[in-house]
Amino acid sequence: MQYSAEETIAAINAWDEATKSHFHRLVSVNLTISIRVMMENDDLNAEQKLAEINLLNEFHHRLLSWWRSGDGEWQSAEKLFGLLQFYAEKMQKRGAIEFPVVSAFETVQGLRAASN
Repeated sequence: MQYSAEETIAAINAWDEATKSHFHRLVSVNLTISIRVMMENDDLNAEQKLAEINLLNEFHHRLLSWWRSGDGEWQSAEKLFGLLQFYAEKMQKRGAIEFPVVSAFETVQGLRAASN
């Protein structure tokens, strides 16, 4: 199912703590997969691969850094989309940034639908 940015943001912002934690774990796992895919991309030379992987790593670091505010509360999904757009615009292979988040979101939404 396709979700608009507004629908996605509203859904993430409405999730409980456990669901958000599960989503974050899935994004992290998917970022590892993206790095592996990037390493197999024969269209990029070693220097380009390293630059792309560095951006994926930095995206993940930033994701971890701002995921929770100083008081331990989850920050808004709007910030996730802003971060996603910022890094996707820098990547030669945009799917490496978009796939981890979209896949994790669709998995969590599917699990939520199945349990309701």
